[in-house]
Amino acid sequence: MLWLLPIVLGLCACNKSDEESITEEADIQVTTGDAQDVSLTSVTVQGTVNSASTNYSEVGIAYCLESSNGDISYAKAANVGSGRGRQTFTVTINGLQPDAAYTYYAYAKATDGKMANAKERKTFHTESPLWLLKFNAIQWIATTDATLTWTLPNNEVLNVLKESRLNASFGIAWSTDPSKLTPSGNSFAASTQALVFNQGLRGNTRIGSLSPATKYYYVTYVSLNGKLYVAPVSNFSTLSENIFAGTAPSHVEAVDLGLPSGTKWANVNIGADTAEENGKFFAWGETEGYQVVVKMDGDNEIELFDRSFDWTEYKWCNRSQTTLTKYCNNSSYGTVDNKVTLDLADDAGYINWGDNWRMPTADDVEELFSNTRSEWTKQNGVEGYNFTSLKTGKSIFLPAAGCAPSKNHYDEGVRGYYWSSSINTERAYTSSYTLLMVAGCDLGVLPRYYGMTIRPVYRK
Repeated sequence: MLWLLPIVLGLCACNKSDEESITEEADIQVTTGDAQDVSLTSVTVQGTVNSASTNYSEVGIAYCLESSNGDISYAKAANVGSGRGRQTFTVTINGLQPDAAYTYYAYAKATDGKMANAKERKTFHTESPLWLLKFNAIQWIATTDATLTWTLPNNEVLNVLKESRLNASFGIAWSTDPSKLTPSGNSFAASTQALVFNQGLRGNTRIGSLSPATKYYYVTYVSLNGKLYVAPVSNFSTLSENIFAGTAPSHVEAVDLGLPSGTKWANVNIGADTAEENGKFFAWGETEGYQVVVKMDGDNEIELFDRSFDWTEYKWCNRSQTTLTKYCNNSSYGTVDNKVTLDLADDAGYINWGDNWRMPTADDVEELFSNTRSEWTKQNGVEGYNFTSLKTGKSIFLPAAGCAPSKNHYDEGVRGYYWSSSINTERAYTSSYTLLMVAGCDLGVLPRYYGMTIRPVYRK
């Protein structure tokens, strides 16, 4: 975000050095342009130089911290050579301090060494690290533990912090008493735990020793060179001890695909004995699955389900997409609770298989796509997708099981539909799913009442 602040004469930074070292050249006109692409540690600035008679050998941007008492730095424009006339130039300045206000102006150096600077001073403010705190969520809440996941917005963030010599650390603080989440200096009275990013963008940390059926308050934080930035206080509640979770069948395996997060994927769908079997179909957020039943329609066999997958029978609404009772972030669709990921009590992976099994999030699916070689294939006569690890060489097969938007079974052998545990935050009555088809694999969104298969993931 860019703040352009008014300049108050007599209070503008950089003035001291201006008076000591810069002489105005009447026939060199320099104009300061706007700041663009302001980030944590960099900015791009434009300027214009115009000279009718005096040759200039260098143009660029002079800048300083507003709090620095006029300690000026100079960034030379690389795209402007010596000469005269009018030119517009662009300078990218790196190595700036995060969350800091800077004053800047354009300058030009004549061939005789004298300098001309623009009369107009402008300002910009580098980004605050607080924006990094928006990419995290408490997920997989259990009776005595919960997991924090964090996804950085792009691959360059950690590199930028490192190259700018910013000692960065991320973490979570939590307590049953929200007053303990206000830091004193750079520490909390609450419990804290650091977050470690696994080979890049994604990180997760499990906080344990929690009490069942208890409300906890928490903040996430980032520390840069000892300065602490803290997100607003949020909360979650642990599950009660009477939630029953099943046990994974003996044929279920957690396949290590060498993914950066350490997440492993199951070798079969819930309710399936082999990788090629469809298994059970679930509405999103429901933990009871249903299998296709072959019935007779006159002399013809048809595949139907024993329930209708529609809004009238969906668990988390009152018979329509605008009356959601859980997992809603917009009052246009129902009761708002701002939950965007399934609680473990509603996670079919955990409830059916227990232990560390979960439904994958949308981020898990993206990670799978990015770190495997995918291929539409036929395995033991069944159409589907094979995902082979680029690191371990191991693979998983997901059959094109189709879906159920009613009692009917559609698209078997043509497309695969697999629920994630993430809602679509733009339209809360829909949720993210993995779409597999001959043309490729991708993430899509469909109404939550649809019946789809589930391929769980395993987390430690």
